[in-house]
This record gives sequence, C-alpha cells and structure tokens, in this order.
Amino acid sequence: MSNGSLAELPPGSIPDSILPALPDETSVMLLLPHNKYLLGTGSDKWLYGQPGTAPQSVYLYDNESISLLNDGDRPTILPPRTVNALRRKLSMNTAPPGRHSATVLMLRTIMRDNPVFSIGSADYLDEEIFAGFMETDEVLKRTYWTLRFALARGEMETIQRLKAWLKVGPDVFAHPAYTVKIWFSIQNLPDPDAVSELEELSFTVPELQRMSAQMISPLVLYNPLSGWLVLGRFGRGRDIMFSCWIYADHEIWHEMRDVRKMSVQDIINAVWGEQDTVQALDERAKYR
Repeated sequence: MSNGSLAELPPGSIPDSILPALPDETSVMLLLPHNKYLLGTGSDKWLYGQPGTAPQSVYLYDNESISLLNDGDRPTILPPRTVNALRRKLSMNTAPPGRHSATVLMLRTIMRDNPVFSIGSADYLDEEIFAGFMETDEVLKRTYWTLRFALARGEMETIQRLKAWLKVGPDVFAHPAYTVKIWFSIQNLPDPDAVSELEELSFTVPELQRMSAQMISPLVLYNPLSGWLVLGRFGRGRDIMFSCWIYADHEIWHEMRDVRKMSVQDIINAVWGEQDTVQALDERAKYR
C-alpha cells in the first residue's frame, strides 16, 4: 500500500467478528496491518477498526491521503492513489445516493410541462420506467440527477439554480456560438489561472480588484471587446463566504438579459445551474 497498489482477494463472506451490525450492505473491505480493517458501506461511509472492537468512523476524500492511528504503533498511511481506488470501488458497487420518489415528486413541481408528468400517469414513480424516460430526454436526465444529489446532501439552494437554468433554456448553453464561464473564489480574486483567463478576455487585474473592493452584489462590468463580467457574493447575513465570477459574451448575454428577460441574479443562478448539471452527470457515472 505504500505506493498505492492494492491486491484484490477472491470474493467471500466477511467473518462475523469483523462485520459490524449495520443496516447498510457492506461493499468494500481493505485488510490492513496490525489486524485492522477499513470497511466501506453505502452512502460513502467508512469504518476503521479491528475484530471484536467497535469501529470508528473515518472520512476519505479524493486525491488526499489518510492516516489511520494504531495504539502504540506507527500509523497506517493510505496514499491518495489508494484512497481514490477505494472510493471508486465503493461507488461502483453501490446505488447513487438519494431517493427516487422524493426526487421525482419535487421534479414534477419544476418540470410540470414535461410529458413524463402527464395527468393520469404515475409511471414516473417507478425508478426503472423513469430511467427509460431519461434515455431520450437529456434535460430531464440532467435535472433529475442534479436534484437527486442535491436533496441527498440537503443543498436546497440548488433548486433555485435549476429553476433559473430551465428558465434560460439548456439549449442556450449548448449553442456553439455562445461563450460563458464561471469561477469561484474565497479570497478577493479567483486563483491565478482564472485571473489569467479573465485577462485574456480583456479584463485587467485593477478592474477585478475594484470590483472585489465594492460591497454591491451582484456587480456587473461591461467590456466592449469581449462581453460582460458579473460578480456575485454569497454568505450568511453580512458575512461573505465566497464569490462567484461569471463571464458571458455579447451574444449569450443578449439572449439571457434582453430576449429571456433574466435578472442579473437569475443569470448567475442559471450559469451556476449549468455547471451543477454537468457535475451531476459526472458524479452519476461513478455509481452502479
């Protein structure tokens, strides 16, 4: 394991002395030195322990190592490569998080005009049937999985972004002639790579610094050479936790602002919602 390599053992029953009394089905187990094990179960839950003792919960994050403590001995360190492999294996053996019924019932309220939710039909409540609907409706699929993951994590603000995304029309973001970008920052400015991109779009660092210094949100800067830059701030009360920077070229800005009559805040939500749906499909691909 020191170099991130793993040896997969033949499938078999887990000894009763190791298997904790959990409602979740065990999916992945890593046998470790010092008679220890790392157990991965549904919903990305990980337990570290040894036979005959109560395990402790641990958290695994992609691309980060984890140090597992051993009484009186050196800790067992799993490098990022091992952590990534374990999390990927667990996802491949578990269903996506979230509940289908809760997802489609809320989905029906924001996509009521979709034929799937036609009056007199309750086929959408069957998860297998609904999966068939999504095979031919890309917008339905992207909205469903974004909403399902958001509900599973309690991220209710995602719903507002989905509504704005649907209001703009997902086809707008797929238009080959339109360009829109999004960056996030915790400090005053985005990371250096994002700043470099913004400079290539004809926005200068002093302009970005002046925008960041103002407390107005959302704040809009127009550049006749490239398009529009929007700064939105998010937090609790007056405490700003992070900022969102959005670039839109002339054409897509005109489509959203003038043709579809979107407010600047709705434009922020819609562009962020587009990113949400792309990430949701990437996340869905990790699961069974």
